[in-house]
Amino acid sequence: MRPSRRPLVVFFVVVALLLLAHFIEQREDGRVAAPAPVFADAPHTEAAAPPQAEFSAAELRSALTEVCSTNDRESVDENWTQEEIRAQVDAFNELKRSLSDSLSESAVAEHLHVAALFEHDSVRRVEFLEKAISSSQSDPFLVWSAVRMCSDSAVSLDCPVDDWEQRLIAVDGQNSETWVRIAANDYAAGEIDAALEAMQHAATSAETRIYWTESVEMIERGLAAAGGRYPFSERAGMAFGFAATLLPAYGDYTRMCVEQAPRSAEWAYTCLGYGELAENQSKTEIGVSIGRSMQKIALEALGETDKAADVEQQLQRRRQDRLNADIDHTPLIERLMVSNPTMFSAFLAATRSMGEQAARLKITADIERLIRQQPDLACRK
Repeated sequence: MRPSRRPLVVFFVVVALLLLAHFIEQREDGRVAAPAPVFADAPHTEAAAPPQAEFSAAELRSALTEVCSTNDRESVDENWTQEEIRAQVDAFNELKRSLSDSLSESAVAEHLHVAALFEHDSVRRVEFLEKAISSSQSDPFLVWSAVRMCSDSAVSLDCPVDDWEQRLIAVDGQNSETWVRIAANDYAAGEIDAALEAMQHAATSAETRIYWTESVEMIERGLAAAGGRYPFSERAGMAFGFAATLLPAYGDYTRMCVEQAPRSAEWAYTCLGYGELAENQSKTEIGVSIGRSMQKIALEALGETDKAADVEQQLQRRRQDRLNADIDHTPLIERLMVSNPTMFSAFLAATRSMGEQAARLKITADIERLIRQQPDLACRK
């Protein structure tokens, strides 16, 4: 029997959260993982005064009414059996095939981009990317995503990756994540000097973007364009789940510094510079964690043990802050953020503006403030 839609949506969200938590834990410990399948991107400022909520009490009332009503009707068991997991994975793959087939018929570059993300066949995936880029050559997100997909060692794609790298430099050359991906590609090809040069660009770039929020929004629109089979809340939840499988292969980045920093002070200082930039500019928790982990790797290689210990303490404090936040950020808050277009857009806009952690705290505080003002908005336990 085919799994119902809602368990499939819940499965995506649970998998997304597990991926993100596991991914961050690995990077904070300084371990290097194989390229893996968070939120957000832009200057990381913790002291900036948060803007006002971009949703009204009336909008929140509507969202809470729907979420609380759904919560009353359904309870979710996240203790999946192996058979249930296999069934959900099969449904996930079937959905991806269906979405790719549907969107690949479009002439719209964004639809072809989403079709490529969901496509299993390597030849068709490259074909969709080439069509998309040919019709939207100056879209940095599209070209960055194409280079990322072509650099995935788990999937063999016959891409014009050299040409796309040069195009990416032209349209997104101020993005550190453009240069660190090119550095990793050079490093994998054994071109160590070229990799160092690219890393130096990464360490001195003007910004850091992994297009997290853009990925989530694009996938939600793609799900809507592919037939409208799902209501908005399910599309939004699935978009977060899909996007969590599309993070950069951070293991490729840390591997360069783990291997080269102990051998070369130039490499160590370059990795340190990139780490500081990533920490300060990233809007995602994973980006901040990667930045600090890179700093720790570099400082240890330079013999700066006290400074490395300070970075480790920062990692541990932020990890504890995140654990504490997980207690406060109830499933209600998570469901509210995907309940309707206004709440969804408000969270993603806040993430782009102030970073993932601050955005979650801001929206949680706004919701709690409105509930204090109007207690009848809260769900009954």
